[in-house]
Amino acid sequence: MPRHPRERVRRTVGHGTAVPRGLGAPAPGDPTLGRFGRMFRLPPCEAGPDELKVLVEQMSRRMGDSKMNSHVPAGFTYLGQFIDHDITFDPMSKLDDRNDPRTLVNFRTPRLDLDSLYGAGPDDQPFLYDWPKSEPGGSKLVVGAGGPIKNPAPADLPRNQQGRALIGDARNDEHVIISQLHLLFIHFHNAVVDHLRHEKHKEEGLLEKAQQIVRWHYQWIVVHDFLPKVVGKTMAENVIVPAVAGGRSRVRRRHYRWKRQPFIPVEFSGAAFRFGHSMARANYRLRGKRPGETKAPRPRPLFEDLQGLTWLDDDLTIDWELFFNLRAVLGTKIPGPQLSFGIDTAIAPSLFELPEKGALPSLNLRRGWALSLPSGQRVAKLMRVRQLKEEELFLDDQVRGKTRELLVRSTPLWYYVLCEAAATFSAAGEPTKDSHLGPVGGRIVAEVIAGLLEGDPASYLNAKSPWKPGELGTGDDFTMVDLILFAGGAPA
Repeated sequence: MPRHPRERVRRTVGHGTAVPRGLGAPAPGDPTLGRFGRMFRLPPCEAGPDELKVLVEQMSRRMGDSKMNSHVPAGFTYLGQFIDHDITFDPMSKLDDRNDPRTLVNFRTPRLDLDSLYGAGPDDQPFLYDWPKSEPGGSKLVVGAGGPIKNPAPADLPRNQQGRALIGDARNDEHVIISQLHLLFIHFHNAVVDHLRHEKHKEEGLLEKAQQIVRWHYQWIVVHDFLPKVVGKTMAENVIVPAVAGGRSRVRRRHYRWKRQPFIPVEFSGAAFRFGHSMARANYRLRGKRPGETKAPRPRPLFEDLQGLTWLDDDLTIDWELFFNLRAVLGTKIPGPQLSFGIDTAIAPSLFELPEKGALPSLNLRRGWALSLPSGQRVAKLMRVRQLKEEELFLDDQVRGKTRELLVRSTPLWYYVLCEAAATFSAAGEPTKDSHLGPVGGRIVAEVIAGLLEGDPASYLNAKSPWKPGELGTGDDFTMVDLILFAGGAPA
């Protein structure tokens, strides 16, 4: 069966063993070389390890101060994590020493191509694909059928005998929310295959056509559903200019530049796109009341209650209307979604006690230092946007003296992006407080996402003729709600 042009086997330089694309190191000269680089040629932030410890302590004192974000349902926090796992994976950089981004390998393709879902294709990773239950064999993805536990879920990720997920990216099994989001995309792919068969699509090339449809609808969701929520509609449309009268969308990039192939800027992977950590709630309600139950299950903390890496318990099966706004389509009898937390420096307590990792804010700040990221002030100056004032950096009275002076002058980029989102000013007339990223963080995120799509010859932006979702969605649009409905994830 022909494979997608990116689904080939490459060899790692040091080991000489075959590694599937997207799951191992890229080969030299590969046209989709996974690499990191710098977006800005700026000096590193002046804050060092001592100042970073002070910031972590400062953030720990704000635990529990998070406000709900009325603009963003909780599911978009984990859609952002899913997107991140699709385009970046850096298991090699060190947090206690400086790293040159040019020497770091990105173990994901720098494209929104769902290689975390499809892996290296059915020839190289047949265990991801369903052979006896799909026609032609291997055109659908495998769905797990419960496991050897007391109360197994009726559907789960495919797993081995030890309960570990057999998927293209093991990180998508870290907790039950991301694992079920991955499972939702498996169901979506399988529903698209059924749709094509219903439309009498020929068997030859069926998988490739289904993958194209799934990828393009996913990319559309990223551009039209996810980006406006996290960077603001004004910024999203400033960077990806909407199509007019049947024409194409245009991409306008001011700062994210590349010559031959896109790369992942460390300012994006190490700082700006980590904004989602502040959106994570302290706990989540996964499902509503079922027949025979007197009340709905209590909300559960993300860690440790919702950890993944094992078979899914039916009590942890997600009702998607609690994570995305299905109520807007299905009516008021459906409960509304839980909301994400606002983007600011108040991080949920559970993220200060990650299993085997410790405090997530510390990991983020140390990573920024190890990558020699510039300060938020320098990036804001280069972008010609207003720099944050001292009172907008959320430094309490316990941060004093020279440490305070240094942090006010040179704030780590990740922390600055969070403060900017929560600052009480407007960008292009749009209020940014607790709703979406500000001009620095928003532009980095929007330009990188747009640039990855623009640089991918197989993306919907580069289709031979202008493309819109059409029949799978509602009109000319397609949202996460549409994906859930098409994949069969709506309430009965």
